[in-house]
Amino acid sequence: MPVLPPPDEQLPAFEVLLGPSAIDVLNAGLNRPGVEVQDFRTTSVRYLPGKSITAQYRVTLRDADGRESRPAMVASSGIAIPDRPTTVLRADGMDVAVWTFPNDPFLPGLPLVNDAEQSSELLTRLGAPTHKVRTRTRAYRAGRRAVVEVAGDSGSVFMKVLRPKRVAALQARHVELAPHIPIPQSLGWSSKTGIVAMQALGGETLRKSLEAAVIELPSPDAILALLDQFPPPGPAASKVRPPHERVAAHSRLLCAVLPTATDLIDTVVAGVSAETTSGPLVAVHGDFHASQILINNGRIVGLVDVDTSGAGERIDDLAAMIGQLATLGITAENPGALKAYNSVLLTEFARHVDDASLRRRVAAVILGLATGPFRVQLANWPDATRRRLQLALRWLESAESGKDPINP
Repeated sequence: MPVLPPPDEQLPAFEVLLGPSAIDVLNAGLNRPGVEVQDFRTTSVRYLPGKSITAQYRVTLRDADGRESRPAMVASSGIAIPDRPTTVLRADGMDVAVWTFPNDPFLPGLPLVNDAEQSSELLTRLGAPTHKVRTRTRAYRAGRRAVVEVAGDSGSVFMKVLRPKRVAALQARHVELAPHIPIPQSLGWSSKTGIVAMQALGGETLRKSLEAAVIELPSPDAILALLDQFPPPGPAASKVRPPHERVAAHSRLLCAVLPTATDLIDTVVAGVSAETTSGPLVAVHGDFHASQILINNGRIVGLVDVDTSGAGERIDDLAAMIGQLATLGITAENPGALKAYNSVLLTEFARHVDDASLRRRVAAVILGLATGPFRVQLANWPDATRRRLQLALRWLESAESGKDPINP
């Protein structure tokens, strides 16, 4: 089991849900007679210090006949749960909601797209009749969103499931952007269930291609050209906050779970918070990195996850791309390819934006990514977190020294 962070006195469930006694909470919330949780592994944690925690688990269930299954389960405390069937446990000053995937009370469309019969009916209504479907969950963030691939006789459709109140905005973004950018076409949506059916795109992610040391890769100019395809943001476009303005939340989390690194965290925060340059507001992706870009034979063929797009500064999309690749380079099996490509990107991007400002914003991106090892509960998350913080500091210092932060 991963290292436990210090207790949160304002959130009693924090220590319980991350420790060995979480199995008792999961069993109490299972509400399936004759079925027990035999063991579990924490796969994701969303934590707001002093306020809330939502933990996802991969569990092993065993029934009275000895049959086993391994679903995902979720336990959440400090968050108001919608009025849908969900087990809520109350004991020792704690309220903990527990559910088993796909019965997420925030995502009413999730059970629908994970049911073969109902998914088949959905495909038929979308014009792709099929008699046999397979579902595969590609992403799941408890209470927030999920992506489920539904494969039928005539191909696949990706069902993005959100909280119902958010789905109209996503649909509107796709309608606006699809004529300009190679994003998945929306095939249909439901405001009641929170489902948007998305076209499946071909190609492989740029990240996987880099990790496999594929030679044919898009040039920096092709990356910039992709961003240039975004139409100008309208007056109602949401403002995308730059990474250096979001460091306070990351700092609170990091200091809470890893107080021994507070000095290092404060140093990075102070440095990136000193970033004061600003540029014109343009259309931005908002979460632009190598896992969002699809390529085929070195050519960009798709861009996904435009949920966060809006009006912001181009430099922040560029910093997000470089920051993710720099972070991946810490543990990659083939860091040479990642670092070489990132060096090319940094050199070219610095011709279009201020180099020192770009490096400070990369440091801010890496600081945000430093929350990742704890969030996914790596066994050695404290050490992995420190390595990311030290990487952020190196990028911050390079903004002043001009030294190469990728190959020091």
